Amino acid sequence: GGGSEGGVAVIHYAICVASLALSLWGCGGESDSLAEPEPPAPVEWHAVGWSGGVINVALVEPSGGAGSGPHPVVLALPWGGGTADLVLGLVQTYWDTEAPARGYYVVAPEVLGSSLAATADELIPALFRWMDEELDYDPDLVVVTGASNGGRGVFFSAVANPNRFAALIGMPGRYEGDGTDLAPLADVPVWLLVGQFDDGWVEAGESTRDALEAAGVEVTLDVVEGQGHVLRLDQAFLMDWIDGTLAR
Repeated sequence: GGGSEGGVAVIHYAICVASLALSLWGCGGESDSLAEPEPPAPVEWHAVGWSGGVINVALVEPSGGAGSGPHPVVLALPWGGGTADLVLGLVQTYWDTEAPARGYYVVAPEVLGSSLAATADELIPALFRWMDEELDYDPDLVVVTGASNGGRGVFFSAVANPNRFAALIGMPGRYEGDGTDLAPLADVPVWLLVGQFDDGWVEAGESTRDALEAAGVEVTLDVVEGQGHVLRLDQAFLMDWIDGTLAR
C-alpha cells in the first residue's frame, strides 16, 4: 500500500475478505456484523442536455433522514463502455447505500470515460448547470470518482475543470497526459486504489502517483491485496475517506 492509514485499511479489508469469503463485503468486528445494513437507495434517470446532445444521468438522492441541504455530491464515472447497465453496476457496487445515508447525492452519467479527453471541458460544466437547477447541493463539496475507464475520465474531467472538485478517487485510475497539466490540482487530494494482481494498472497507478507528486498534488496510492481489476470495497470504507477529506 501507500504506507498511510488508508493503505492499512485497504490491506486489512483484503485480509478480511479472504477469511470471510462467504460473508458480506464489509470488514469489522462482531458488532458490525450484527448491524442492520443500509438499504440500497433508488436510482432515478434524467436526460441532461449539453453541446454534444443529451446525456443520461443516474441520480441517487440523499436519504430522508440525512438532514437538510445543501448536500455534497459523489460524481461517479462508470467503467468499460459507460453504458446504462454499467452505470447501474457501478452505483450498486459502491455508492447506493452509504453515500445517500450520509447525506450525499450520487450523480453518475452514462459516458465513456476515455471520451472525456475531448469533451470534459463542455460536458462537465453542463452537468454542473443541471445540478445548479435541480439539486440542493454544495458546489464546494463535489468528489469525482471513477473505475477503470471511468478512472481515466476522472483525470480528464479534473484537468479540464480544476476548480470544480474537492477530491478525486480512481479505483483504479490513471493519467496519460502531460504531467504539467496536473499542476492546477495541487490543492485537490487524490486517492488511487488498484488490485494487487492488476499488473498494468498497478504500473499506471504508480506513474500517475509520481506525476501527481511532481505537480505538488497530495496523493495516496493503495494496492489492495488479493484483488484484480474490479475492486470489491466496502461502501463505508470509501465514504469514511470522503467524509474525512471533506472534513464532515
